[in-house]
Amino acid sequence: MRLRFMAMAACLALAPIAALGQPAPRQAAPAQPAPREREASIINQSGQTLRELYAAPAGGEAFGPDLLGADTVPDRGTFRARIQGADCTLEFRAVFQDGTEERRRQNVCQNRRVQFGDPAIPLREATIRNETDTTVLQVFAAPPGAPSRGPDRLGENVVEPSREFRIRLGRTRDCIFDVTAVFDDGEEDTRAAMNLCRDPRLTFGDPNAPRRETRISNTADRTIREFYASTRAPLAWGADRLGNTVLQAGGNFTLRLRGAACLWDLRAVYDDDAEEVKQGIDLCTTREVAFDGSGAPRPPERRVTLVNRHGATIQEVYLSGTSEEDWGPDRLGEEVLPRGQRREVAARLRDCEADLRIVFEERRAAEERTSINLCETATIVLRPGWTLADRLDEGEDSADTSPRPGSVRLRNAAEVPVAELYADAPGAPRGIDRLGRTVLGVNETLDFAPPEGTPCLVDLVAVFRDGREMILAGTDICAGVELELR
Repeated sequence: MRLRFMAMAACLALAPIAALGQPAPRQAAPAQPAPREREASIINQSGQTLRELYAAPAGGEAFGPDLLGADTVPDRGTFRARIQGADCTLEFRAVFQDGTEERRRQNVCQNRRVQFGDPAIPLREATIRNETDTTVLQVFAAPPGAPSRGPDRLGENVVEPSREFRIRLGRTRDCIFDVTAVFDDGEEDTRAAMNLCRDPRLTFGDPNAPRRETRISNTADRTIREFYASTRAPLAWGADRLGNTVLQAGGNFTLRLRGAACLWDLRAVYDDDAEEVKQGIDLCTTREVAFDGSGAPRPPERRVTLVNRHGATIQEVYLSGTSEEDWGPDRLGEEVLPRGQRREVAARLRDCEADLRIVFEERRAAEERTSINLCETATIVLRPGWTLADRLDEGEDSADTSPRPGSVRLRNAAEVPVAELYADAPGAPRGIDRLGRTVLGVNETLDFAPPEGTPCLVDLVAVFRDGREMILAGTDICAGVELELR
């Protein structure tokens, strides 16, 4: 019994040592607390629309994103804002519709209601009446002596002639304001020290000023793009009286003006940028004024002959003054310039220097050359390398004796033009018309190479304008020979 007891004791004594030799079970990592979020109810009592809202921990430098996103909060409206983070004391920054700002620091753990504006302070508004004949673009209102005249109270709005608009000044105890109206002709009118508590209505211009009406007629042969009337020209012409419209040749419109002055300067700008000015027109007695373009001579017409020595038809030609911003219309119109032919193109340009751009058939490629003196250049030969050539008329009279290598020259020896041309592998169904928009005129030639994907040996079919067809079966169109079409 004693031995057995001693053995059991030894086992019990060794048990802790064996346990120490085993690895300790791994403890689970403590769960990270989820990011906390604070909520606040934003109350707008500013008298204006709340446009942007930001929040940051007290003393923080960065406010982060706009909490409103695409929303706004109207006057007396409420917005539920969610702010990331566990901070209780937050600094809020509100930006209102007129650009003014207000800040509030508040412990949102104790009070979630954050109010901007004090409803006990009066809400100031003023009505702006425009009794001038030009549009009011901006209105500024600030207390006298303020460091700046403040934001534009119109925002994205304007005040058209004979219209009015109510501006909001927000909640303020101030009554006295300096109010400035900025018109679309750049003029400004400032009314200093206006008591908007006593009279919240402010009129710019003289409502008793007489109205003038005169019919403006366009008897020129071109469109009037802009029209101006001013008593202060040429220092300021004001706004375009046509607005978004134009005055076509032969058309007319009623010019409506307001002011005590009788003598006005009138200015028409035509679609070719020429200007015609009539000075000192008495609109008190004159009921119709005609603009015939005689006071705005048109730019001279510059002409140049283009000779196509390229291997492809030229589909479009553009000719414009070097100082112009766009290329203008296609000078070929509905025509094209086939290989070997010439065309005269013209453009009305003030200066001799012009830029030329040509576009090949199917718009596969284009070439340009700038600063061409059209007063000295009568002919331009369009050939490989012409954009860099010293002489633009080089090769005008050169003989064109043979077709290009790898092609055939088709000569129309019939009495009517060739309207369609087909080239397809022998026995294949008829494909697309290879002439496209152009034709092969009587006695004209065309160097014709195998189109992409077409073998040299083809069935060649010419369709004349009178409906006849000429079929040349098994023709080698890479042979470098001339073929007559009859």
